[in-house]
Amino acid sequence: MTVRWTQVTEQDAAAWAGLCARAEEVDKTGENYDAEDLAEELADPLVSLEHGTLAGWDGDVLVAVGVLRNRATANPVNRVYFDGVVDPAYRRQGLGRRLTEWAIETTPAVSRSRFPDAPMELHASVHEHNTVKAGLLTESGFAPQRWFFTMQRPLDGELPEPVWPDGVRVEGFDHARHDLAALRVRNESFADHWGSSPQDEESWRQWYTGTRAFVPELSYVALTGSGDEGDGADGEMVAFLLTQFFEADQVVTGRREAWISTIGTLRAYRRRGLASALIATCLRAAAAQGYDRAALGVDADNPTGALGVYEAAGFTVDRRHVTYVREFPSR
Repeated sequence: MTVRWTQVTEQDAAAWAGLCARAEEVDKTGENYDAEDLAEELADPLVSLEHGTLAGWDGDVLVAVGVLRNRATANPVNRVYFDGVVDPAYRRQGLGRRLTEWAIETTPAVSRSRFPDAPMELHASVHEHNTVKAGLLTESGFAPQRWFFTMQRPLDGELPEPVWPDGVRVEGFDHARHDLAALRVRNESFADHWGSSPQDEESWRQWYTGTRAFVPELSYVALTGSGDEGDGADGEMVAFLLTQFFEADQVVTGRREAWISTIGTLRAYRRRGLASALIATCLRAAAAQGYDRAALGVDADNPTGALGVYEAAGFTVDRRHVTYVREFPSR
């Protein structure tokens, strides 16, 4: 077998989606993508198609893809993210090792193209049952650093009631009024989260409020004040919740899932029940709009106690994955 290696192009999105679908039939990660999803990923300004992608072809069949993605900011380390997939029919033939070696060799140049003087790390996510990928990363100098859970709950049973503390109210997300304020809350609230770095406006809209998956009708903000005209403008945003819907998941599973992509609360307002109230508001709206279940992701060691908040809202762990990290020596 001779594999031809090229960079990934925007025209390869459909072939990449087909490759991901074939891999998902075996890997059972719960993640599904269509061509439009992957076209968005290839349009990410933090991905260099020329220098940060690799595609393996057997004739006209795409059998392997690797992508390196910079972070928006280095804080102070630039954590480059590596995503790789190999067609199950072509595994154990060295393609995964080729992608991994390429990622290690290419990361310094990719990182320095954006942050010339920043230290760097290479991060890769591995689902708990994928022992082959975990072993390959370990052999290549990676080490497991952090564990994450994907949690879900059905929406056809009893749902929690939102309880709002005095002086705080909820509003539906409005792009014009809330987008930049939510970004500020996100960056402040995630400052003490492992592996997080501040988002800039471009990456925020690329991955959250500007993506085709974003559902503003299931996204909410918590504001101080009553909202009356005599109360002095809109009040301060102190927490928010954003939701996404992935059509590719519904096509495969038959379920309509509300993915709660991000929840953030200003540190001064933590432990007042704001996240719980936002989640309850979202769950009830999602059920009313015909969604079958809700899901979200969480760091198993989240410093805010988020895991307990989600369990109290009826979420249970559905899948687990591990972030593997490879450090690079300073120049």
